[in-house]
Amino acid sequence: MTSALEVKHGGTTVRVEGIETAQSKELEGMLKDQLTLNGNGPVSEPLADDLAFFMRQQLIREGWPEAEVGWKLEKNVISLDVKAGDRVRVGKVALKGETVVPEEELKKYLLKPTLERPEVDQQLPQWVETDLQQGAGLVQRRLRAEGYLNATTLLLPAPNHDAEMKRDLTLEVVPGPKFVFGQASLIGGPAELNTQMQALMTEQAGTPFNEARVQQIEQRLRSMCSEHGWLHAETVAKYELGKSGGAVDVRFEVKPGERVRITRIVTHAGFSKGSERVLKTKFQPLEGRIYEVEDADFFFKRALDTGMFALLDTEVVPVNADKSLGELRITGEETQPITLGFEVGFDTFLGGQAGVTYKNTNWRDSGNTLAAELSYSVAGPMGFVSHTNPALRGSPYALTSRLALEQFNLFEYNRIGTTLGFDLVRRVSGPLSYGFFFSSSANTVDSPNLTKAQTGPLNFTLESLGMNFLYDRRDSPILPKKGWLISGRLEQTVSLLGGDVSFIRTDVRAAWYRPLTKKFRFATGLELSNIMGAAAEQIPIDSRVFNGGPNSVRSFAQRELGPVTPGGTPLGGTSALFMSAEFSYEIMTNFEFAVFGDLGSLGRGENSSPLGFSSDFRQAIGAGLRYHLPFGPIRIDYGHNISPRVGEGRGMLHVTVGFAF
Repeated sequence: MTSALEVKHGGTTVRVEGIETAQSKELEGMLKDQLTLNGNGPVSEPLADDLAFFMRQQLIREGWPEAEVGWKLEKNVISLDVKAGDRVRVGKVALKGETVVPEEELKKYLLKPTLERPEVDQQLPQWVETDLQQGAGLVQRRLRAEGYLNATTLLLPAPNHDAEMKRDLTLEVVPGPKFVFGQASLIGGPAELNTQMQALMTEQAGTPFNEARVQQIEQRLRSMCSEHGWLHAETVAKYELGKSGGAVDVRFEVKPGERVRITRIVTHAGFSKGSERVLKTKFQPLEGRIYEVEDADFFFKRALDTGMFALLDTEVVPVNADKSLGELRITGEETQPITLGFEVGFDTFLGGQAGVTYKNTNWRDSGNTLAAELSYSVAGPMGFVSHTNPALRGSPYALTSRLALEQFNLFEYNRIGTTLGFDLVRRVSGPLSYGFFFSSSANTVDSPNLTKAQTGPLNFTLESLGMNFLYDRRDSPILPKKGWLISGRLEQTVSLLGGDVSFIRTDVRAAWYRPLTKKFRFATGLELSNIMGAAAEQIPIDSRVFNGGPNSVRSFAQRELGPVTPGGTPLGGTSALFMSAEFSYEIMTNFEFAVFGDLGSLGRGENSSPLGFSSDFRQAIGAGLRYHLPFGPIRIDYGHNISPRVGEGRGMLHVTVGFAF
């Protein structure tokens, strides 16, 4: 496909006819360069002839050996007429000489620049001399990476193309002698890092030697120092190369300098008052301590978790002559504090859902978060208002207060409840966090079909006091591929404000994720919930434990493993055990197929131990699809009921978001 090109510079205009669209960009650049060299010189026949000559040479280099370029001069306009002819393609590619790296790999490097051109024919790529020269350079670099430091390459193209416009190519490779790391020794360096640094030295013995690898080792040594407070460490590598290759002994000298202690936290003047308060509180534990990257990263993530910041950056700036003391300076950008959102969703339990959300991450410039939500589902409306102080009175604790109103009218009963809750949470380290909570709720249950034994108390106040913890060693809390977690929760009902329900509840959860290959993964999980001190009939129906659903035994609908009334109301129980194992395979990027097996039970007796559970186990086997999104996987699972009982279905389809465990 041919096109026209026009280039203007000063008082000169160049018009080109007969070029291919793919040629335009490079030819335009060449013409601009030549016109720039001409400066403000006159538009003349010698200039037109030069432009035609350089254009023909460019076309020849780009694979048009029979190209012809004519020119015509009219006042200040130079017209170039291009007849490119047929384009030469790369024919057979051969290697000559000793190939110490597999030939096919070297051929890929040789043709890499050519094949990366836009709209290139992958089977018959065009002959572009500059690209092939670059490819020969890549082959040379690949050989040097393997320790052949004196490797040379030479392009030997066939003198002419054949009748099919193909031109064969031979690459002559002379690798020369191979160099490998001999003894890598270490001088200097902090005593605290000696074991770690010596291990790095030991790893090098017998590996291919090259200067890039030496520089990488030096960088790693400096990084080891800076990660533990030696921020101004310097390194020097000394070695001598023999003429005939072989082992190269390298001596790495490390001058760590002074270890830096943080004297104070300094925030950028552009931060708001609320953001400044949060940042100084989150990073305050670093003051007076030796700088450690792991500690700084932990507090950095804690600050980002508040949702107040779109971008944060930290820098340690020396404040004394020997650089042993430094300020931690924090810069960055705040997010837009106020967001208003609308949500529409669906799952197989609550059906269609819609809602509106409001969030202010810097309410009244205090650094606190005010949030509200109003939503509606098949079960009825639900709304809440919450307030979070991410740094309670300058401490590492975050306090969230929440007032919620809810109607639950999904089965044969209608519950209306109002709840006031408080959560006090502290994140101790990256994986470990714990918290305390208190909640008080007033509830009314109405049902024309269920007995009181089935619903439990009809008008009741439920007050709970408890604590929880989480130890999470997963690589991601949203899309985990490896690692493990364990969590626990203890809840005790109390009667501080008139609570009239009494029981103790415990919840324990564990999960383990392990990649088996690059695309094949295994995961397993366990969850045990237990209510002690009361039988199921004495507990409000929505406060009982349930089993079945997308996050438990998947051969049952949500809550429906266990006793269900003739009208379809799950009655729950006092103990629930769930165990699962899952294998998943990545079919394509972010899209997985999974098979799983679930095992679980539901008990209704009065328990005396947090480890009690029913031995009446139910099973599920099934398969599903997962599509990974930034907020978690969209998950479709079908669980088959291996041994259905009277009134039970043979399986259940679940559509939801998030992992099963």
